[in-house]
Amino acid sequence: MSSPQLPKTSVTFRLDPEKLKLLHEEASNKQISLNTLANQIISSYVDWHSSASQAGFVSLRKQLIMRLLEKFSGKEILSISEEIAGATTKDIVLLLRKKYTIESSLNVIETWIKISGYPYSHQIDGTLHSFIIQHEMGPKWSIYLSGLYKHIFDCFGLKKVDFDYTEKSLSFEVDTEKPT
Repeated sequence: MSSPQLPKTSVTFRLDPEKLKLLHEEASNKQISLNTLANQIISSYVDWHSSASQAGFVSLRKQLIMRLLEKFSGKEILSISEEIAGATTKDIVLLLRKKYTIESSLNVIETWIKISGYPYSHQIDGTLHSFIIQHEMGPKWSIYLSGLYKHIFDCFGLKKVDFDYTEKSLSFEVDTEKPT
């Protein structure tokens, strides 16, 4: 979901010297400029953090989620994910992206993956989107995520969807071409 490039604008901020030092260190560790890091931070805030709590997201430790998922069967987790997706997904996408389309939904999925800090890849070939998410949270987390994402794709009538998972990752392909 890209928007037309607008001209860049210069802005001046006053920062606490200790925070600025930490930002310089972070940029250096990532081998990027301070300007690039600042743009990443601002994008992260605008695309996610400014509205995520309103959309019902909270920060939880991975270990807690994994321990809670141990209590349920794969079938129960799928049922939970479908119920949650049905009750909240459209509202979340609308709140975060102001429109509910497959493109805005995929953008929310990708932004959430980034914000969660998961290594991932997203390849686009025409209308085919291929994701690989390395979450390292066990197969039940993959089952939960695949249930959420399948619900989204079903809502848009997308039938060409394939999911696969391991102990540490979830991969899926979805063709966003509208069925005729």
